[in-house]
Amino acid sequence: MKKILLLIIAAISFVPKNIYAQCNFTPTIVPDGLIFCPDQTDTLATQVYDTYQWYKNGSKIAGATQRTLIIHQQADQESFFKVVVTKNGCRDTSKHVLADGYAFVPPDLIETGDIGVFDPKLDGLVECPQDTLVLTLALTYTENIQWYNKLKPIPGANEQSYYVTKKGSYTVCGAPAVCPNYIVCESLPLNAVFENPVATITEKNDSLFASPAKKYQWFFAGRKIPGATKPYYVPLVKGAYKVATQDKYTCNALSDPYYFIPGNTTLISVSPNPVNNILHVHTDANKAKQVVIIDLYGNEKLKCVINQTDQIISLQNIHAGTYIVRVLNSAGLQIASATIIKQ
Repeated sequence: MKKILLLIIAAISFVPKNIYAQCNFTPTIVPDGLIFCPDQTDTLATQVYDTYQWYKNGSKIAGATQRTLIIHQQADQESFFKVVVTKNGCRDTSKHVLADGYAFVPPDLIETGDIGVFDPKLDGLVECPQDTLVLTLALTYTENIQWYNKLKPIPGANEQSYYVTKKGSYTVCGAPAVCPNYIVCESLPLNAVFENPVATITEKNDSLFASPAKKYQWFFAGRKIPGATKPYYVPLVKGAYKVATQDKYTCNALSDPYYFIPGNTTLISVSPNPVNNILHVHTDANKAKQVVIIDLYGNEKLKCVINQTDQIISLQNIHAGTYIVRVLNSAGLQIASATIIKQ
């Protein structure tokens, strides 16, 4: 019995001292609390030791035996990592660290300023000529901003807001401040259409008629005529009349002055009507000085000086459609008009 006890004591005396000794180092992982940007690669690292073995979610990562470990957002987001190291024969394990990732809401456009009226047929916002639509990229995306019109970059358009003053199909790209290389685009374009309303006056049977609109207001000698809010107005005295109109998009237009002369319904006559290429215009050459042909949008298509009572005007270069023939006096005021159809 004494011999067995001596053997046990001798065996204990030959056990290596560092098997039970605590390591004099504590491995740590940096960065602690890593947050990925989308599709980003990052690196975990620890201090210098003799050997390394990395683990992901408690499982050994094959071949991960270096001081650093490269991880990727798509494969490693929301995973826990640790490393087991040895130094001078002593082995220790780091604390777990979480590799998380940023989550961003999709980019959003905010519309302010003159927002206009949405027309589903045009799939866009209809703006009036003097309107300014302001588009702003939501504040999540503040870096590397670029605005586009019809998918083409707009030179110098790199601010948070863009001022729309002309027709187009607008999109924008940008990145969050914490992930400036993560550039995301608003793929759904915002379409803007600028209306060009025109008000015109024609005369028939001593009555004045405005071009089609939603609302009307007639003026005489520059002053509003109370209650004159219909598409037509029957003038009582000669003079300069105007009409202000508002279309369905709430865009306003004001006509040129129309000089009305009572009983002057024969001041202009046109033939043939409809017309092919040659239009005959009969006017009072003493009062009429110019003939101007415009389309229904107010665009001038032809102008000529009246030098005789019967004018022959070529319409060869005008496309088929409906037009207004305006007769102007020496002051440039409209004194008569007629509607023609070009075949």
